[in-house]
Amino acid sequence: MNSLDSRVKGFLFVMITCIAYGLMPALTQLSYQSELSVSTMLVGRIGFGAVLIWMTIFLRRLPYKVERKHLVFMLFTGCASVVQMISMSESYRYLPGAITSLLMFLYVSIVVIIEVLVGRERFDRTRSLCLVCSFGGLFLVIWTPGEGIELNWTGVILALAAAFFYGLYAIGLGEKRTRALDSEVVIGYMLLPPLFFSLVRCLVAGEPVLPQTLRQAWYIVLLAFLCVFVAAISFCKGVKYIGSSNAAIFNTVEPVIAYFAGILLMNDKVSSGAVLGGALILGSVIYLNLEKRMTSSQKRSAILQKSVPYNAKTEPLE
Repeated sequence: MNSLDSRVKGFLFVMITCIAYGLMPALTQLSYQSELSVSTMLVGRIGFGAVLIWMTIFLRRLPYKVERKHLVFMLFTGCASVVQMISMSESYRYLPGAITSLLMFLYVSIVVIIEVLVGRERFDRTRSLCLVCSFGGLFLVIWTPGEGIELNWTGVILALAAAFFYGLYAIGLGEKRTRALDSEVVIGYMLLPPLFFSLVRCLVAGEPVLPQTLRQAWYIVLLAFLCVFVAAISFCKGVKYIGSSNAAIFNTVEPVIAYFAGILLMNDKVSSGAVLGGALILGSVIYLNLEKRMTSSQKRSAILQKSVPYNAKTEPLE
């Protein structure tokens, strides 16, 4: 298989991921209209999705036995996804799905801030500019006077909380101890804390664990299959073909999908200010990824040039 074929397949897999995740806000809001509670929806979505992922692990005979320290770390990181999933699911009650998706992409800026604070990254002019643009975009998304759109501050705070904890989750995925394992195995273990918490929440609140109508069951199956199983597996395949940097850059198509899905499925209205703010946020995300990638490429070129003998660079081969 040549490099062009690999690149095309990689982008196709990531596009599938973007479509699957982009449909999640609208599908979640439609599930609420069927009188499906947040707790029941999360149990069904995570539970059925986890079953599909673990079936894949066993069918493909992936090594799932891990060291105790790795298991503890994955479960701890999965706890961050508990808060993220609940905050995001609750925010759909107050905000259009496209707005929530745009705010969620601030997690990239949050990752940069945390990595600077812990000393992993250097806080330079480029990162400063990208962070200013991201938070400027956030202001435009929230501030929509005269547009006929009411943005509930409870929904905004929930979306920002989801972005923060998704940033922690993303940092956990980037650790060496998780990168060394199969992605399906990592996701399978990280789904256990949110599944356990959602199940307990359902039982304590007296909510039904299983959907009560065929319509509710249909939404749970769609959310679990598309937004947990398909999205996760497709993204893993996409990263294998084109690498994590390219996959992350292309994944910024997701809010655009969410924007049009909200308009088509939910009749959402999105202000011009929100569109401009979203463009600033996504532009900052893309530039942050590109800047890091270009810097790494320049460093590799410099190392290669230093490793080539002087005569080999100046004298032609006979």
